[in-house]
Amino acid sequence: MKKFFMISILTLFSMVALSQTKKVAIKSTDGNLPLLGVNIQDQDEGYITDEYGFFTISLNKLPKKLMISYVGYESLTLNINHVNDVPDVIYLKETITELNVVTVTGSKYEQNVTKATVSVDILKVDLLRSVNATGADDILNKVPGVQILDGQANIRGGSGYSYGAGSRVMLLIDDIPALQPDAGFPNWNDIPIENLSQIEILKGAASTLYGSAALNGIINYRSSYAKSEPETRLAVGGTLFLSPKDVNKKWWGDTSRYETNISFVHKQKFGKLDFIGSAFYNKLEGHNQFTNESRGRGNIQLRYRITDKLTIQLGTLLNVGSSSSFFLWKNGKNGAFQPFAGTVSERSSQRIYLDPSVTYFDKYNNKHKFMTRTTWIKNNNDTNQSNNSTNQYIEYQFQKNFESIDLIVTSGLVGAWSVTNSQILGDTIFKGQNHAAYLQLDKTIGNKLTLSGGLRYEFVKHQSPEIFDKDTIPNGIAQDGQLIGRLSANYQIHEYSSLRASFGQGYRYPTLTERFVTTTFGIFSIFSNPTLKPETGWSSEIGYKQGFSLGAFKGFIDVAGFISEYNDMIEFTFLGLPRIGFKPLNVGEVQIAGYEIGISGQLKIGRVPLNIFGGYTYINPIYKNFDKSPQIKTSISEHQNNTNILKYRSNHQFKMDIEATFGKFKWGISHQYASHFVNIDRAFEEPFYVIPIVPEFPDVFGIGGYRDANNKGYHLLDTRISYETWKLKFSFLVNNIFNSEYTLRPALIEAPRNIGLRVDFKIN
Repeated sequence: MKKFFMISILTLFSMVALSQTKKVAIKSTDGNLPLLGVNIQDQDEGYITDEYGFFTISLNKLPKKLMISYVGYESLTLNINHVNDVPDVIYLKETITELNVVTVTGSKYEQNVTKATVSVDILKVDLLRSVNATGADDILNKVPGVQILDGQANIRGGSGYSYGAGSRVMLLIDDIPALQPDAGFPNWNDIPIENLSQIEILKGAASTLYGSAALNGIINYRSSYAKSEPETRLAVGGTLFLSPKDVNKKWWGDTSRYETNISFVHKQKFGKLDFIGSAFYNKLEGHNQFTNESRGRGNIQLRYRITDKLTIQLGTLLNVGSSSSFFLWKNGKNGAFQPFAGTVSERSSQRIYLDPSVTYFDKYNNKHKFMTRTTWIKNNNDTNQSNNSTNQYIEYQFQKNFESIDLIVTSGLVGAWSVTNSQILGDTIFKGQNHAAYLQLDKTIGNKLTLSGGLRYEFVKHQSPEIFDKDTIPNGIAQDGQLIGRLSANYQIHEYSSLRASFGQGYRYPTLTERFVTTTFGIFSIFSNPTLKPETGWSSEIGYKQGFSLGAFKGFIDVAGFISEYNDMIEFTFLGLPRIGFKPLNVGEVQIAGYEIGISGQLKIGRVPLNIFGGYTYINPIYKNFDKSPQIKTSISEHQNNTNILKYRSNHQFKMDIEATFGKFKWGISHQYASHFVNIDRAFEEPFYVIPIVPEFPDVFGIGGYRDANNKGYHLLDTRISYETWKLKFSFLVNNIFNSEYTLRPALIEAPRNIGLRVDFKIN
């Protein structure tokens, strides 16, 4: 009886012990700070740390295997076989090398970049600060395979220049589309670069996850969050433009052309509330005449954790500014920095973003995310190109992790609506709507092989007048739907080396501006085409990423071969008499093939660490129907040599940025090379070739002669040096050291040699 009593007591104590819970803190080894929002998962349930870094673990079922992950920190696995195995504090180590970079853009969940099934480049915010970028697009030209042409993004030759209408690269701010819906144009100045964590660039078709306009790739700007300790940053910068290499082109005499900027950001936690407030102001008196700008931006982001499972967020942004610029230079000689008559425009703009969102983890640790963005856009232009629009985006996303079979399911529903009243669209009200549903499966097999597949159905509808510029649109409705898919794989050969392959279909419906644009610039006009058909296509890639840790050298080498094809590609094409101007047309099928070699990493020479980022990209972009289309042949500048290459593309690009640290000093140097655009629009070189009574076609704008004399592409060399002491950092920059004269698009010369100074002040 006594023995039975003792056994009963021991059994009771054991049951009580096993039914216990324990509160555990997760902290950073760097500063011993508590970490909020850490994800902890075991076989049965998941946990998330609260604002003090705590989570409560249930001990009623042992053993347990906890998998702990947090952005910017090394993942940790903890085996718990007994109650005594549970620590009071778990410490996570911050990742400090390129070998542990995390991305979310390609999969909509966090994963190490070595496991990505598509090409992804990541830019850290330190580089953006080091080069004193004043716009979100300034830094992108440092990325291999990426070119920004007069504000339009081009990845691996997928886009050329389309006069500000229609983008094949999706711009995201914190995973939500941010292209202006009516024009498909990125408003780079809306991005709060003063509060970024990193920029993720996905190369290749990504329409299955992100829809129309992601035909060529994605650029995702991800904001940083408040940490345990308050943080305040203030930065002041200035740039002085020096004389061009040909001083005869200098129009500003003894006056100064300059750019100044100031930015501020404060991040702090107030209990369960995260607060981020930022502001930015920029003033430009440009090197090109009548190219001036004054703009200001304010941004507030709030995140509140109602429970460790439920989080609500609210982001707001206001951007106001005024600017002026010209479209064509006076000529390619002494007037290269001055405007051609009638091409100067002045504009003012106001844009407001409102971004509420909710994230909820249910009792099965399934993730539910509801994201919305409302934007109000008002652009006033003195050349009858003003527009106003109201835009609404809503997305519901569901994600479930089947840990027992290593399968992640991501699905979602998307709705977007816009109302636009624009002078360049006939001063008429247009409505657009977009609806989509998507599903993606990510399956890991044996810890080595990751398979990813997805489907998306997208439906687009435009509502317009029934009669527009002599074109009849039945009931004023144009609509289209498309089902597209993708399939990709990543095989991890070793811990930091992987082989990947991908195939993705793309789809892009023409924007309202492409279908209905009606405007003029100089002697040219742009004509509407309401009958434009959608672009479709596909992109494929095979790549190998090798991470290495060779003594003092840690990083990645990435090699990729790719090929893309577009059907019914939309290009602005010159018409000729009787209508002198451009019209967006479906020009047929195109193909872009090439390869890319990239490197990123950290090298230490003695006591001097070096950060290295760069690569080389080769593309061969061609019209597949070149020999069958006289219109294409006669619209390109190399028509006489019968050169089949898409307009506004560089066959070769090379980019490299290296930064060395000497104690409190840092020295960086950056080199960019892009080969000559073989083809542009013939009309810019020979604007009157359509007039048969003219025996010779004069080079009115001087573009043809300038391109003949400058047909070797351009090299651009920049350098910077900084000194950091106490809470201050002083940076001195010299851009375009050799004062190269070059254009990214015809008739607009880029900045001559310029010097800059930036001061950063940080309060922890």
